Amino acid sequence: METIKYIENCPLVHVGSRKYLAPSEILHLESDINYTQILLANGKKILSSTTLKIIENRLSPFKNFVRINRQSVVNLDLVEKIENQTLFLPGKKKIIFSRRREKAWRNR
Repeated sequence: METIKYIENCPLVHVGSRKYLAPSEILHLESDINYTQILLANGKKILSSTTLKIIENRLSPFKNFVRINRQSVVNLDLVEKIENQTLFLPGKKKIIFSRRREKAWRNR
């Protein structure tokens, strides 16, 4: 099965079962044991039976997605601001960088 397919020159990433999403629609991914909660830019949530690590690997060609702690992958294009170790997402959601991942992210 393809992990990335193109419709009208827009890449779509396979996120589970028969669901494909444009990377620009994905705001935040959060692990939930062997499931992944996908928070979209429009505020909707999708529960996928695919693990976070698998979806993260499928998003690896898109450099705007960063793993910021054990549970979260964030689309940096949609982050409102970054203060200290905290990322602020739309909808007043805050996510904290792990110390190790923050150092790696800042040094790249």
